[in-house]
Amino acid sequence: MTEQDNNVHKGHRQKVKDRYMKTGFDGMADHNILELLLFFGIPYKDTNPIAHELMNTFGSFSGVLHAGVAELKSVKGMTENAACLLNMLLPVYKRYCSDLTKERPMLMTAEEVVEYMRPKFLDTNNERAYALCFDSGHCLISARKLSDGDVNSTVLDMRALACAVLETKAAGVLLVHNHPNEIPLPSAGDIEQTKIAYSFLQTMKVSLMDHIIIAKSGYCSMISVPKFTHLFYGLDPLF
Repeated sequence: MTEQDNNVHKGHRQKVKDRYMKTGFDGMADHNILELLLFFGIPYKDTNPIAHELMNTFGSFSGVLHAGVAELKSVKGMTENAACLLNMLLPVYKRYCSDLTKERPMLMTAEEVVEYMRPKFLDTNNERAYALCFDSGHCLISARKLSDGDVNSTVLDMRALACAVLETKAAGVLLVHNHPNEIPLPSAGDIEQTKIAYSFLQTMKVSLMDHIIIAKSGYCSMISVPKFTHLFYGLDPLF
C-alpha cells in the first residue's frame, strides 16, 4: 500500500467512525457495521470488501455473529484478531444482560420471561433447555442450563434439574427451551418430557409453573394453551 493509498483509506475510516459517533448504528447497513468493527481487528486495510464477503458467506449479519472463529478466519482477508473480535460480540452481550439482572427479578408475565431468556439462545443454532428456579414470592433465583441438544431436540437432564432445585431451594420451576426452526409449538417429545419433569418435580414437592418454547417467530407458553394445560394440573401457575 502506497502512502497515498494509506492516507485515503485513513480518511475513509475516520469518516465511518465519525458517522457512528454522530448517529450510532441508525441508518447504517449491516455490512457497514461489520466494516467498522473490522477496523479494530484489521489495521491499515480496506475492510469493506471483507465485510461484504462475510455477509455473502454467512447469509446475514446474525449469521456472521453466530459463526465460529475458524469459520470466520476462512473468509479471505480475515485475521485471527478480527475473527476473535466478531466471535466475542454475542458472549459480551450475554454477559451484559446477565449483569443487568444480578438482583432477583420478578418475572410476572410470559413476555417478561421470553425477554429475559432470549439472549441465552443467541450463541447457538441447536436446542437448549433451562430451568428457571423461583422462590415462593415468584422472584427468580437462578436460570440453570439443563442440556444442549441438536437442531431438532434436546433431552431434559433430570439430574441437572434436581441439582438446580436443591441448590436454589426453589419453590417453583419454569422450563424454557428454544426451537431453532422458528416454530414455537411443542413437539410430541416436548410434551412427553414436560410430563416427566412434572412428575419428577412433584416428588420433590416443587411446582412446575410452565414450559415456554422460544423461537425467532414468537413463543409458546404451554400452560396458556388449552390442549396442554392438563400437563400442569394441581400447580400454582406463575401467570
